[in-house]
Amino acid sequence: MKTDPVIAYYDGQCTICVHEMNAYKRRGEGRIVLHDVNGDIPDDVDRKQALDALWLRKSDGELVTGLDAFIAIWERSRGLGWLAALTRPSFINRPLDKLYRLIAPYRPRRKCADGACEIES
Repeated sequence: MKTDPVIAYYDGQCTICVHEMNAYKRRGEGRIVLHDVNGDIPDDVDRKQALDALWLRKSDGELVTGLDAFIAIWERSRGLGWLAALTRPSFINRPLDKLYRLIAPYRPRRKCADGACEIES
């Protein structure tokens, strides 16, 4: 299991995403830091793209997205290293990443009243 920390940039308006990321955070025991992209974000994180697919910053500063972001999380999550190992090979990774990027933008998101959740571009 990898022990260096990562920062997951996720959609905090997506109820499924919040539940899933909190589960990873618990399993990661301090190795997974959550950052909602609906608030302030670093300049090198594209909000629109981060709302469409998970982004993650590795401890060396590298940004990865999609399935590679999940793999980095699974590598740091107690009991999920096998999932990272299973999905890492390119013949599995590429089609799963394409499927994830196709489906992810259609996940359910909370509705906001009176513009309280509007995001400035």
